[in-house]
Order: sequence, then structure tokens, then C-alpha cells
Amino acid sequence: MSENRKQDKNSVLASLLLAKEQLEKKNIELESAMADARKANHARDLFLANMSHEIRTPINTILGLNELILRESQDENIREYALDIKQAGSILLSLISDILDYSQIQSGKMEIRDGIYDISSMLNDLINSISVPLRKKKLQLELDIASDVPDKLSGDEIHLRQIIGNLLSNAVKYTKVGTVTMHLSWKRHSEDEILLEIAIEDTGIGIREKDIKKIFGTFNRLDMEASRTEEGTGLGLAVTNRLIEMMGGKLIVKSEYGKGSLFSFAVVQKVIDKAPLGNFKKQYDKSVRNSVSYKAKFISPLGKILVVDDNAMNLAVAQDLLRKTKLQIDVAASGEECLTLIKRKEYHLIFMDHMMPVMDGVQTLHAIRELEGNPSKDIPIIALTANAVIGARDFYLQAGFEDYLTKPIEPERLEDMLIKYLPKELVYLTEDTEEDTTEDFETACLDEERLTDIGINASHGLKYMGGSKALYEKVLKDFREFLNEKEEQLKTMLNKGDTSGYAIIVHALKGNARNIGADELAEVAFSLEKKSKAGRLEEVEVQSPILFGMMRTMGENLELYLGADEQEQKEEREKETEEKYPISDEEWKAKLQDIYKKLDDFDNEGAAEGLNELKQYQLSEDRQRLLRMCEKAVKDFAYDVAMDIISSVH
Repeated sequence: MSENRKQDKNSVLASLLLAKEQLEKKNIELESAMADARKANHARDLFLANMSHEIRTPINTILGLNELILRESQDENIREYALDIKQAGSILLSLISDILDYSQIQSGKMEIRDGIYDISSMLNDLINSISVPLRKKKLQLELDIASDVPDKLSGDEIHLRQIIGNLLSNAVKYTKVGTVTMHLSWKRHSEDEILLEIAIEDTGIGIREKDIKKIFGTFNRLDMEASRTEEGTGLGLAVTNRLIEMMGGKLIVKSEYGKGSLFSFAVVQKVIDKAPLGNFKKQYDKSVRNSVSYKAKFISPLGKILVVDDNAMNLAVAQDLLRKTKLQIDVAASGEECLTLIKRKEYHLIFMDHMMPVMDGVQTLHAIRELEGNPSKDIPIIALTANAVIGARDFYLQAGFEDYLTKPIEPERLEDMLIKYLPKELVYLTEDTEEDTTEDFETACLDEERLTDIGINASHGLKYMGGSKALYEKVLKDFREFLNEKEEQLKTMLNKGDTSGYAIIVHALKGNARNIGADELAEVAFSLEKKSKAGRLEEVEVQSPILFGMMRTMGENLELYLGADEQEQKEEREKETEEKYPISDEEWKAKLQDIYKKLDDFDNEGAAEGLNELKQYQLSEDRQRLLRMCEKAVKDFAYDVAMDIISSVH
């Protein structure tokens, strides 16, 4: 009996040991599976960030140039095409946001992040986003916006915009005739919070009662027969519903098949300023009238800003978008070039791209802050980024940026950002004044035949520039400098055997070559980009001399082509300057002081005559800009502004 018990005990121990071994093996397998899952999640997040950046960067150029077409063109057909491009770009951006957010929701990484925003600005942008399809479908937009709602709130504006935008676009998409109505009201929630109530109503195809629950499923589009001509993935409502839930609300749907639908929700928002919104419809109608002919929100001839981006096209677009603000704009194509410029010149604000090779935007920001004897050490630095993923805002603010703008850059937000962060004394708001129609932009004369001879298809390049010859000439000049710089960088990467770094630089070369119409150079760069990404170093080393030879030849030819044009312009400027008299610093200040006195006496005519007299002298660019700003202020009877400008000289 004792022997049997001993055997049973040994059997139990053996079973326990076996179970322990199996459990340990399972734990190891589980840990391995979890590690693989973490790697997969990291890879997915990296892919999403890269995808967002890669897609948004070219969209930034497209929509930026398209905005210039809308501003410059008086041809109704061309403006119609440009509006269609703008709408298509908005749809693409919305789709990208939905995909990114859906992935974040699925992984449990979606977070609600609060920030201060203006309801008026948000509503204005949302309505503009659906203006083209509304007009094409001949639908009526009704606005039922509470005039007493506090305008400045704190909440997750990015996702609130996305929610309302998805509901509005769906309403327009599935309404063939009739009306789309936006309702906005509010209730007191606590001492410093309100319950913001939003409802989007339409007279569209409606939803059958049995199908209402299905619309929140991913990739579901109901009544495919009725909606077969409409674009979309069926992802928007699934994301919208989840976002509302995460913000503490609930999406309520009321619909009658064939007659229309009402989507409504309410979310708590913190009140930052109790000042009411006012008559939004009146404000919006006024902004629509003003948008027919673009007018800069401000001018700042004495304001100095620096734009840093490794993409020449982005630099050219940024300069042109801000041309009518009269700002003094310098550009840098790298972090290193930025540091060189700020050692020589003081700026009031810097826009900094994030994703740049060698030294990225964050590294450049830290280098600026640490640079001794730097006059621009403490100025606002705004991040420019195409990585519109969750957490981006916190990342840039924690990195030390004052603020950030996502690409594609919205021109109105760009101007608002400048008004907010430039020194107030340098900003002259143009609201309710007539725009100065004088242009400080030269009309370029392109020799397309000569450009063809050096391997540049000017007609292709002009298409990318929206037909602007002046902008195209500026980009050609940038590209000439770009070629010299990139050849050295590519050689450095080759010497290091760094195919990844080589791929980044040759990718930028390919994009810029295509932008100007250097199609053959772009194809060779593209071939080397693919090989370097694949890590095929030997093939890259063999074929790089061909690329370098093409780059040098094109650079030399562009030097000759642009040099002749620049010499001609220089001679014209010198001739014009020779015909004018020089003026001493003392005489300059004395004449300005005389104008100041006339302004103080409300002598508009005398001040105008004094300014006109000063224009007859040889003046530096800074002094010419100052006179133009004073003339604008005098013309608008803004004597205090003109007097402040003159006072800044002393």
C-alpha cells in the first residue's frame, strides 16, 4: 500500500512537472507572439506616419498652386476647374484622415486632445469644404446657428471638424434636390462648460429603419442602387460614431426613407471667452463676397520671416501665397542653411518643416535656441508638417515649437498664424479697406526653345506652376542652386555607403526635377531611388556618375540661361537708379519727420506729396517697402499707422 502511494505521488509530481514545462513553453510562445504584435503595431504606426507625410506633401503643392490660380485668374472656366481641384483635394484629405483615425481606433491608441479654437473659423471652413458640390447640385444650404453661443471654446477641434465635415459631406452626397441644414445650439453644462449641440439635416434619399444600425459598420454603404453614382468608402460614419462616443456624446439618427435624414449629437466643450458668436450667416455671406477677389488679411512690409523646407516647390508656393502681405520672406532648403541665415539676419518668425534630411526640423529648432549671440533665439518657430496623426500637436509643442500647421497649408490659417505671432506693431490689418492693386512681381519672359535645348520641358513645368511664368522662373533659379547642393550630399552618402540617406536625397531630386519639367533627369533619379531603397549599393555606385554628369550639365546650362536674364534685369535697375538722386540718412529722417507733422495735422494731401517726393530718390529695398506701407496707410486715412511706421525709423 505504501509502495502504491509512493508511485501515485511520483506520478502526480511528474504530471505537475510536465504541466509546468508546458506552461513555461506557452508563456514563452505568448511573449514571442506579444513581441511580434508590438513590432507589427510599430510597423503599422510608422507606415501610417510615412503615408500621411508622403501623400500630404504633394497635395500641399497641388492645393497651394491651385489657390494661386483662384487668386490670380479672372477666367470663369479656369476658376471653375480650380474649385473642382480644391474640392477633390479636400475629399482626398478627408479620406486620409478617416483611414488614419480608423487604424488608431482599432489599435486603441486614439486619444481626444483639447485645444482652443474659434467656432466662427471652424464653421467657415466646414461650409467652404462643401460649397462646390452644393453649387453643382443646386442645393440650398440653410444655417441655423445660435448667435449667443460663445465663440472661443476649448475641445478637440481637429476631430470635431472631422465629425461635422463627414456628416455635412454625407448630407450633400445623398441629397439630389432640396436643402441641407446645419443646426448649432447650446446649453449651460457647468460654470465654465457648455453642451454644444450639432445637427445636420437633409432632404435626401433617407435610410430605411431596419438599416439605421448598419450604417455604423465599416465599409458599409446602404441602398447601393440609389447611391451608386456617389464616391466614398463607407468608412466615414463608423469613424464619426466612434469619435463622438470618445468625446462623451452619442450620435442620434432620425430618418424617413425617401424624404431625408437628421444626424445629431452633443458634446461638452470648455468656454474660454464668453463673447458671443453673433450673426454668423451675415459674417459668412460677407466672407463669400470678399473671396471672389482675394485680399490679404494684412500687410507687413517691415516683417521678416524665414521659411525652412527641403522641397523647393513648397518654398516657392509659400512665398507666392504670402506675396500680397508684403512680408520680407527668406527661404532655406535645410536646417544647416537656416542656421547660416539666422547668424546674419534677425527674423520675427520662422516656419520650419519637420521631415528634412541630415538635420530635421526638431534638431534645427534646438540648435537655434542654443546658438549663442543669435538675435532670433527667442522668436516664435512654427512647425510645418505633413504628419497629421494623433499626438502630433503634443509632440510639436513639447519639442519647443510655438505652434504648428499641417500640410496642405490652408492659406487663411497661414495668414491667421502670422497675424497672431508677428509683432503687433508690424502688422497692418487690411479688413474693410480696399486692396492695393499694385504688384511688386516681375513678369517673366520664358524662352521655351532654349529650355528645351537644355533638357527642360517648359510646358510641363508651367502646368505644375499653375501657368505662372514668374513663379516658374523663381523655381528654375531655386533648382539651379538645388543641383549643386544635392550633388555634394549624394556623394557624401555614397562615400558612407548610406543607401537610405541617398534614397531620401535622390527622392527630393526626382520630385523637383519633375516639377520644372526636367523629365529625363527625373527618370534617372527615380531609377536610382528604387535601387538605393533596395540597398543595391554597387548598382547605385555604378550609375551615379551618369546622374551627376546630367546634374552638372543642367546646372551649367541653367546658369547661362538665367544669368543672361538676371544681367538684363540688373542693368535695368542700375539704369533706373542712376536717374535718381542719392539721399543722406539725415535728409531721409528729416523728410520723414516733415511727413509725420503733416499726418499729425491731418494734412492728407501734404503727406501724400511728401511720400511721392521721397520716391524720386535712390532708396534701399527696406526704405522702398516702408514708403509703400506708409502710402497704403495714408490712402486709407490710417494716420496713426503711418505715424507709427515713421516712428520706428528713429
